[in-house]
Amino acid sequence: MKQAQKQYIFFGFIIIILLAVGVFFYVKSKPSKQNAQEKKSVFEEPTEIIPTVDSSVKVDIEGRKDAVIKISGIQTGTDSIEYQLTYATASGGNEGVLGVITKITNSKAEKDVTFGTCSSGVCRYHEIDGPVTGVFKFSGTYGDRLLETTFEL
Repeated sequence: MKQAQKQYIFFGFIIIILLAVGVFFYVKSKPSKQNAQEKKSVFEEPTEIIPTVDSSVKVDIEGRKDAVIKISGIQTGTDSIEYQLTYATASGGNEGVLGVITKITNSKAEKDVTFGTCSSGVCRYHEIDGPVTGVFKFSGTYGDRLLETTFEL
């Protein structure tokens, strides 16, 4: 055999090996149809859906700096109310207030909140720009209930 024929056979053999390796990795990386059918969604399913509170529950916020959350029409058997208030500030940031209300009397509750930061007796209030979004989670003997609402202060 001539030298040129040996080189053609050698290069042909290398090309066949490279094609075989490429096909192997392509098939290996391709998901099987069975896995595609088992996976229904790329998003996680929520673990728990919390129903909303009764329409008789009313929430109001009085004040823009040192404010008071006032809730009425609270269902009997309510032990606590967790709240989260979020809002945009004039400086372009987002801020929030979190807390829990455990004192519930005659289907009513109140909680003092500060829209700002206080340290060593000095408060720096946030300049709220737009609505305040409130999420309230009522917990009691009936389970959990949610109320989501917005406030214009």
